[in-house]
Amino acid sequence: MIQDSPPRIVRDSDVLPLLDVEAFRRAVADGASRGRVAVEAAASLAHETSGLVASLGGEAAADWPYAQGVTIDETTLCLVRDQLCFPAYGVLADGDGQILRAPAHEALHRWPDLACLPGAKAIAAAARLPAASLFLPWGGTFNYGHFLLDALPSLVALDEFGLLADFPPIAPPLKAWHRDLLTLAFGTNPVREIAAEAVRLDAVVYATSMDHFLHAPNALLDRTRQRLLGHAPAPRTSGRRLYLSRRGQSMRVMVNEAALETALRRRGFEIVHPERLPVAAQIQMMREAAVVVGATGAALANALFAPAGARVVEIQPETFASRWVWNTCRQAGAAWRGYICRAPLATAEVAWRHRLRRGFKFAYRLPLEDFLAFLDTDLDQAG
Repeated sequence: MIQDSPPRIVRDSDVLPLLDVEAFRRAVADGASRGRVAVEAAASLAHETSGLVASLGGEAAADWPYAQGVTIDETTLCLVRDQLCFPAYGVLADGDGQILRAPAHEALHRWPDLACLPGAKAIAAAARLPAASLFLPWGGTFNYGHFLLDALPSLVALDEFGLLADFPPIAPPLKAWHRDLLTLAFGTNPVREIAAEAVRLDAVVYATSMDHFLHAPNALLDRTRQRLLGHAPAPRTSGRRLYLSRRGQSMRVMVNEAALETALRRRGFEIVHPERLPVAAQIQMMREAAVVVGATGAALANALFAPAGARVVEIQPETFASRWVWNTCRQAGAAWRGYICRAPLATAEVAWRHRLRRGFKFAYRLPLEDFLAFLDTDLDQAG
């Protein structure tokens, strides 16, 4: 039983033979073989850091760990057989309890022992399907950024290889915004939603881009972007200045965000709450922007839709350092600017109303005057 022992996580590349395209197609057809095929190559692009360090600001900028060259991951498609699938977590396990890393990795970040998985009753009741595509990692079930940047490209990769007809994609019950993004990318929603906690699959395909693709995306993300833009509403105007507010969000609290919003309004910024808007409206809004400011969070995944040459200014607490927003801007041709804040604040400096929020992780204070000077310089350069 999976829950009775520590999970045995195996790297997909260690247990699945690498095949060429034709051999992979034969493996799909023969009903018995398994393996993987590379569809996008990995790369290291040191030259693409030109100007990056000059684009950083903030009291913690010198400690930002990502000022080295760009890494681009390889994407492979994998075919396995006779798997127990837990759709809500993106987990696949074989009869011996061996779990493939790429689909499960996001869930493993939250539950290293995979204690989240349902018990023996759900497993015993699992229905069997002859074939399916798996594309949705755990994070994408609730996080807009992980769905847009990890899950959708994975489904696009499977579709480009022509696998979706024989391996219908499955997912746990979706939210309206999931379905809206799927319809924009595919013209219709191709996903079968499965409420069951577990399902047995005779054969399943998935893309390794399920595993945190946002941290090292390749050209697959740009092709996903083009699909979405092809069905999204066209921009009605240009030159908008947007601030993506996180007031009301509980995880990472900027304690002086209200003061920042007041200062930005004076500079012609609109204060928007993307999570309150339909997906199509979020994309259209971003296509109309000249400057976007926001703190690290899922809403900044919409930088994927910024017009070429737009400026995206990310406020990033040092305890949540990453370069995924920069990676996303690169795909759109937008210019990324990072302002790195010290974090977290001492508990005594954080009001109870913040600490009592469900899901609260930490708080930080933006050095407001310094940030505004950083922003004003960039706005002057933008004209």
